[in-house]
Amino acid sequence: MERKEIIFRLSRPFKVSRTAAVSRVQLPAVGGAVTILPDRAPTLLLLTNGVLQILDREGKPLERFFIKGGVADVARNRCAVSTEKVVSFDKIDLQRATEKRDEAILPEDKTFYQMIVDYLSLQSARK
Repeated sequence: MERKEIIFRLSRPFKVSRTAAVSRVQLPAVGGAVTILPDRAPTLLLLTNGVLQILDREGKPLERFFIKGGVADVARNRCAVSTEKVVSFDKIDLQRATEKRDEAILPEDKTFYQMIVDYLSLQSARK
């Protein structure tokens, strides 16, 4: 059986944050989370602030990123995500997210970091 993968690229203005061959990607689309699998029909998705996840074949997260909106272009087993801001899940904690929120000048940056604070607070409450 042929093993299909998606060529995934996560970028923000002037910088590619991550490129990899992956089994599936879950995106925070405006209408709700969308999982991109190999051989998906071509799609253009509007993304919202949220968690982008690279998943294994069983659907378990391998990598997670907080993204600040954007678009995803999906075609021919490629998924290109363009976003304004990317924060790796492994590189931020609740304290740092709270500091970044409190230091933010623009309302949309406060909203972005508040989303991270909310997500991390929920994660720590589940433990």
